[in-house]
Parts: sequence; C-alpha cells; structure tokens
Amino acid sequence: MSIGRRLAGELERTVYAAASLPIAIRGRSNAPTAAAGDIRAAFSRQYWRPGSASEAIELAAGIAIAPIAVPLAALWFTARNGPTIRKQEGKGLAAQFVEQLRLYASAGIVGPWYYILSLHRDGKRRAPTFLQRCETKRGIYALLREKNGSPLGEKRLFAERCQAAGVSCVACEMVVDGAQVRPAALPDCDLFVKPLTGSGGKGAERWDRVGPKIWANGALTLGERALVDRLSGKGRPMIVQRRVRPHRMLELLTSGATPTVRALTMVDEHGEPDLVAAVFRMSFGANRTVDNIHAGGLACRVSLEDGRLGIASNLGSDARLGWTSEHPTTGARIEGTQLPYWEEVKDLAVRAHRIFADRLLIGWDIAITDDGPTLIEGNRGPDMDLMQRFMETGFCDHRLGELIAWHLRERGYVPGRQARAAPASMLRVDAQ
Repeated sequence: MSIGRRLAGELERTVYAAASLPIAIRGRSNAPTAAAGDIRAAFSRQYWRPGSASEAIELAAGIAIAPIAVPLAALWFTARNGPTIRKQEGKGLAAQFVEQLRLYASAGIVGPWYYILSLHRDGKRRAPTFLQRCETKRGIYALLREKNGSPLGEKRLFAERCQAAGVSCVACEMVVDGAQVRPAALPDCDLFVKPLTGSGGKGAERWDRVGPKIWANGALTLGERALVDRLSGKGRPMIVQRRVRPHRMLELLTSGATPTVRALTMVDEHGEPDLVAAVFRMSFGANRTVDNIHAGGLACRVSLEDGRLGIASNLGSDARLGWTSEHPTTGARIEGTQLPYWEEVKDLAVRAHRIFADRLLIGWDIAITDDGPTLIEGNRGPDMDLMQRFMETGFCDHRLGELIAWHLRERGYVPGRQARAAPASMLRVDAQ
C-alpha cells in the first residue's frame, strides 16, 4: 500500500473515531430497539478497546478534534445545502446548524449525514434508527468478518469462483499488472476496466470499440498496444471485462453507464442467506462510466416483493437535485417501473451468497441484461448510506439490524447477552 493511501486510511479512521464518540459514550441508551441496543453495546465495547498502538493514536486524535471538526462540518454542509432545504422545507439555516449539533450529541450524526438521511425532517425521532457509517466501518464489520475469508475483494478470484459454481458473473478477460499482462490480447468488444481491488467506482474506465482492435473513451482513441500500455502505467493491477449492456427496458434509466441493483444479503439465524434490502443505481448527466452514487450517481429503492422502483435521488450530500420520479437526463419514468427478471435477481443474490458462505453480510452489484441478471461483484463492507438514504427509518429498526445483533450475541460481543432464538419480527420480510 502506498504511503498516501495509508495516510488517507488513518485520517478516515480518525474522523470515524470523532464521529462515533457520542455513540460509544451512550452505548445502549437512546437505542430505539433491543437490536440497536445490542449493536451499540458491542460497538462501544470495541471503540474503547483499541487493538494496536496506531488505533489508540487514531482514537485519541479523533476525540481531540471532535469539538472543532464537528461544528466546522455542520457549518460547511449548512452553507452548502441549507439554502436549498430552507426553500424546500421552510427550516432556517440557524435551525439546521443547531439541529446538527444536537443530533451529533444524541446519535452521532455528523457532516453530510444530516442531509443524506433527510434528518431535517423529524430528525430527533428518526436519527437513532440509522446505522452510521462510523459504526460499521470502524467496528461492526470487523466483529462480523472472518479472517482470510473468501475472495470478495479480489475481482479475478471472485469471478473464477462464481464461474466454477455455475453462478452468472461478468468474467475477467485480462489482468494488467505493470509489464505483466494475462492473457496477451484484449477481447475485440466494448470494455470496462477497473482496479483489481477497490470500491466506489474509483479508477473505473469505459472503452467503446470503434473499430477492429481500436477503442475510445470520449477523449482518447487507442489501439490495443497503446491501451495496454496506458493500463500498465496505472501503478496498480487493473482488470479488463466485457462491458455489460443493460436490458432494453432499462436503457433509458441511465446516461450511459450500466445500471445495477445493489442487493444486500445476510446469513440468518439458521445459516441461510436472506435478501434484506435492495436499491437500483443509475448514472445521469455527463457520467457514462459508473452508476455508483458516491461518484455522482442516482438511486432509488426497490420493492423486494415485486421489483418496483421508488422515487429517486442522489446521495443527498448535495441537496440541489432533491427527489425525482423521472430520470433527470432522459426523462424516463423511474418511480413505479418494475425491473425485469426480478425473481431471478433475488435468486441470484441468494445463490451467490451460498458460495461465499463464510461472509455474513454481502452487498451484491447485479446487472440485468436481455438474457437475465449477472453478477458484477460482491462487496464485503457494503455502504449503508446508499440503502438508508431511501428508508424512512434505518437499519437499527429493520430485519438487518436484528440479524446483525443476533450474530454479535452469538459471537459473544454483546456484554451480558447471549444468542437466542430469533424474535418473531425477524421472520417478517420487509417488502419495502
């Protein structure tokens, strides 16, 4: 890992330590459900027990910067989004700023999450129900993760395992790692290129075939040797795949990037994967490469029952777009549209999880083509903001929260609590 990436990781963990300080102090208090109480008790215990000297330094630094960083973040995002919310909701800038500080003290809400989770609407009631990014990334995921687990993060090995198990997945056509290229030739078709390891759509490129062994990305037109040389100079291994084309019904729900379903599955109390939530992701505007919402994409909730789409928005840290029932670029209807092959999508997510059964929680990226759904990749630390942005209350008041709490109890991470049979509410399916 480069020095820059390592420092960025340390800074991110320090920010998470500052953000989650009130959650760690409060523990079970202010938890809206029993499951939320167990999750926060486990997190609090983990928070105050750093596992290394570097974690202890990050913890101390996070606590030290919180009194300054939290108000500054509230000022920044109030200045950025406050006028839009004032116009839409009638809530003044001062009221938004003060409410952010109050929600930080009571529920660990900082920076953009006040706007991402629409907490300017009934924030006092809703805020404690959301599972915060700082809780998952800095604690809960580490408690749930198996060491040396199955290869979700390494895209070539992931594709090979899926193919061996007969699970539809976009194949790895080539790996470019410096001067080493495996195999020797690029497939003569539209290409999608991304880092061998990584997330969030960072570093991804789309190359459209414009002639025999000639590709263009909108700015450059390159032959095979020149394109391989370009990828070799990236400084990290890159994976080359055939670009997946969306189902004809979905072509107007994108500005060019292949839209995908993010399907969240978690192992239940009987050892079986359960699909607990799903959203549909789309590109818009000038973005023609990735649909990731953190890269400026659009998303909406998907009904687990019938695959119908809800109202759409961006991540929400920039409030100007707001919410829309139609695609901002194409004008196509989003809300109420039913995804094709929805039952097959659900089945694919569950079958895929079974071949990575040591992972308790996985976020699947699934493309829907004319021939049916196919896996793009699996995410071992799925982003909760993407899902909860489109929920009235968060995962702490949801089947997923109950499953997380059950596994934490089973592993002995909840002080004074043992795993027990799942409550009746765990047997419900959230039809969204």
